[in-house]
Amino acid sequence: MSNQTNNGHEQIFQPHHVMGLAVPLWVFDIDVSRVVWANDAAMALWHASDRDELYNRDMGADMSSAIEQRLKQYQGEFIATGKEFNEMWTLYPNGEPHTFRVTFRGHKLPDGRMGMLCEAQAEEQQSPERLRSSEALNHIPVSITLYDTNHEPLFANSTAHMTYGSSSLPLRERFCNPVDLDVILEEITGEGHCTLICLMHTPNGDRWHEISARSCIDAVTAKPSYIFSEVDVTELKEQEQKVRYLAHHDTLTGLYNRNYVQLAFPETLARAAKEGRKLAMLLIDLDKFKTINDTLGHMSGDKLLIHVSAALNKLVGDKGLIARLGGDEFVLLLSYSDKGQLNTICSDILTQIAMDCVIGEHRINSGASIGISIFPDHGCNLSTLMKHADLALYDSKDGGRNTFSYFRPSLQRALLQQRSLERDLTLAVQRNEFQMFYQPRVDCKTQEIVSTEALIRWFHPERGLIPPGFFIETLEETSLIHDVGEWMMEQVGRDQRRMAANGFDIPISVNISPKQFECRDFVARSCSALRRADCPTSRIEIEITEGMLMGEGYDAKKTLHQLRDRGFSIAIDDFGTGYSNLAYIQDYPISVLKVDKSFIHMIEDKSPVVNMILSMCRLIGISAVAEGVETMDQLAWLQLNHCNEYQGYLYSRPLPFNELIALFKSPPVLGISADPEFDLLPEVEWA
Repeated sequence: MSNQTNNGHEQIFQPHHVMGLAVPLWVFDIDVSRVVWANDAAMALWHASDRDELYNRDMGADMSSAIEQRLKQYQGEFIATGKEFNEMWTLYPNGEPHTFRVTFRGHKLPDGRMGMLCEAQAEEQQSPERLRSSEALNHIPVSITLYDTNHEPLFANSTAHMTYGSSSLPLRERFCNPVDLDVILEEITGEGHCTLICLMHTPNGDRWHEISARSCIDAVTAKPSYIFSEVDVTELKEQEQKVRYLAHHDTLTGLYNRNYVQLAFPETLARAAKEGRKLAMLLIDLDKFKTINDTLGHMSGDKLLIHVSAALNKLVGDKGLIARLGGDEFVLLLSYSDKGQLNTICSDILTQIAMDCVIGEHRINSGASIGISIFPDHGCNLSTLMKHADLALYDSKDGGRNTFSYFRPSLQRALLQQRSLERDLTLAVQRNEFQMFYQPRVDCKTQEIVSTEALIRWFHPERGLIPPGFFIETLEETSLIHDVGEWMMEQVGRDQRRMAANGFDIPISVNISPKQFECRDFVARSCSALRRADCPTSRIEIEITEGMLMGEGYDAKKTLHQLRDRGFSIAIDDFGTGYSNLAYIQDYPISVLKVDKSFIHMIEDKSPVVNMILSMCRLIGISAVAEGVETMDQLAWLQLNHCNEYQGYLYSRPLPFNELIALFKSPPVLGISADPEFDLLPEVEWA
């Protein structure tokens, strides 16, 4: 603001006799944060040597943003309603705090802008606690408003002014759903207080507020009143909706996930039973999907899954529910009129999936097999229908694939295969037919191997190498997993000591199944196995999936703390495929979080999600490991975004122990990816 003459300043306020009043009066230019007129009493209040010195003070230099916003709010109220404000303020003439009760009124400046006439009453002599509480009300980021029993506002702090734009807005008009106010008032009447999350109208759009309201007595009138404190929880509400979505949806395809199937499908079956309707459950499994995944890469496989999901959505629409159970397996629950219509739906699904899908430079198609069970003919609950549809699915695969089959009581082949598998696994434990492979975990910056993951393989005397995905579930179902898991822990401990003897004393991570984790003596058995191997627990990392954190029937947090107390480190595997969130993760003694390979394979599409996970890992102090890294572009992105470690075929496939030692001594030259086909595991047909 340009300097004005003393006369020019005095023209701001008339009449002139107010100059001698004992009450401090001054005019404040809100836009430039300067006093532009003051009477003698105000000069004394502000400890000013003369008027020019006072008028040239920059009052905004030390003004907080909260006070600045509040004064702007006053200015808007002066223009819109002419309202005045009477409040207790702490002023700082020459940096010394003095508290006054100040009345603020609108006052037009000579150039037409709205300024503020300030009138200070005698300095308040109050306790430090009261002065500080009054000052805090102007800065606290919580909207606090006092209303009379007619819902008219009596007081609003600075945040309330900024939140709603006007302290005079009636209470009911602030609620997007006025019923919420009725609920609050009813609770206050009965209990004296109420807390409720409500959607509120604000100048910045509708926002979610957590409102804490209670009855009180107005200190000025001694009449009953209501005090409302409000915190904006919009971001938390939106995050909650995202978490709820992720809990029920597959992150890759957007379809419902297995968790949703367990929760919602039984309700659908119950409604159908009441209405006397038949439903069809279809289990769909892509044929030779693993071959496509291994030959063209996981990114191509993921794109094929997205293509199939879109086709199912288009064909089924609102006629039923669609979910991805995991991998390349989908489940549909459909209403249908007759078997002819159901046959047509299945044929259309097979035709659509078999159509060519262009992925990059490749034109591929993957047939599918479908198993069908009928509610209630083939079962009255989800478990039975799933089991019978699964038997029908095996029948389709045995029938040459790319077809569909209905469950029939004579389908016992799958059960016989399962019994044969269980028998051979029992012999495998006795004959020690398992072997450990290891895949290195590499520092993203230095490219040094900092850890390695233990992976079990089964060398069957007749069928050769069998992938763990084929037998782990059966080990769990037969409880052989405990013996195999203990053997695995001891073998890993021995291999870690052998690695250390070769000069590579790095930790090894061991995958733990849910059945092992929920066992009461799991921690004791693990420690005992490592003692036999003479391996310290500090060199072993326990890997569990995020779903195991929320498992039922055991206390995951207690078990993890027991492991940590005994020296183990903890890693969460395949993060992002379940329904946990980082806010939940930090409640556990976890040191490593492994980002699921599905995110890495679609890094361009999923980069915001991966970036969020990496940022939160840095924030809460845990290491982030990217799984399934296959290309230099993926590694470059991870380096740029400060990922700690990675593992995948870019650096190395899983290796037997001797080949791992050779890799330590002669690391690969990055840019030449390890050939994933070298580690292809055969498809196993069990007689």
